[in-house]
Amino acid sequence: MPHTTLEMGTMDNFLNIPQDSVTCKIRAKRGFATHPRSIAERERRTRISGKLRKLQELVPNMDKQTSYSDMLDLAVEHIKTLQNEIQDLNKHLDNCTCGCKKTS
Repeated sequence: MPHTTLEMGTMDNFLNIPQDSVTCKIRAKRGFATHPRSIAERERRTRISGKLRKLQELVPNMDKQTSYSDMLDLAVEHIKTLQNEIQDLNKHLDNCTCGCKKTS
C-alpha cells in the first residue's frame, strides 16, 4: 500500500492507463483459430475433405482409410479404365452390322 502522497499519485497514474494504449491479445479457445489465414486454411481443408468424400463414393474399392495419394491413384486408374471401355464400345459400335450405327 502507498504511504505518501507521491506514492499515491504514482499508483493512480499506474492504474489509470488509457485503454487505447494497451494492446491485449485475446487467445482463442483451443481448436478455434481467429487469424484470417488460419480460417481460410481450415475452410480449404474442409472443401478438400468434402471433395474426397465424393470421390470415395464414385470410385469403387475406395475405403475411408485410404490415403489421399492412394485415393488419387485409384481415381486415375478408374478413369483410365472407363476411357478404355468407351473406346472399346465405340470400336464395337463402328464394326456393328445390325444397322444401329451411331449418328454423329
